[in-house]
Amino acid sequence: MRAMPRALFAILLVGLLVLAGCVQEPPPASPFNGQEFDNGMYAPLFTLESMDGELWSLEEQRGKTVVMAFIYTRCYETCPVISAAINHAKTKLTSEENLSVVWVSITIDPYHDSPSVLQNWTSDRGYDWVHLTGIDSAVNPVLDAYDVDPIHFEDNSSQGYGFSHPQPTYVIDSSGYLRVVWSEVDWPVDLFLEDLRTVLAG
Repeated sequence: MRAMPRALFAILLVGLLVLAGCVQEPPPASPFNGQEFDNGMYAPLFTLESMDGELWSLEEQRGKTVVMAFIYTRCYETCPVISAAINHAKTKLTSEENLSVVWVSITIDPYHDSPSVLQNWTSDRGYDWVHLTGIDSAVNPVLDAYDVDPIHFEDNSSQGYGFSHPQPTYVIDSSGYLRVVWSEVDWPVDLFLEDLRTVLAG
């Protein structure tokens, strides 16, 4: 058998190396059921007013995992679904886990949702997490930073208006990094809890 000419062998070898470079490893599977954020993306900081009339700062929550949702009291379709899911998820965590988690919601309707309105709404429903509000010039930049805009009014509710908006639910880790977001309104509690526990585990 004749030996392969060196020139042809060299060409074939280069071709194999090029092909090998084109075959890339598939990206690692995400550990989350929701949408994962790239590493190193800090959650935008803000300070708003709580339903108790106290200032609440995201930066002051460092050291704990934060679950953050966006709802408003005159919402009768999507917000009750999210609120019920949050309330249910809280009951599924152990006492130790709950000590490591801060649950918070931010109003999408600062024009109506004063601290007293949020306080009454919370009390009527038996909820026990922090609800935030403020003047529109304080709240709207937060909504924009977390992709809750665009918001526009629709004159189709029993109150004479409604909002059209996204309603993401974020999980922020204890170092202040955005880790995962659920964009669907009716997120499954069991899968959300898997993501939350993944973040808690570090």
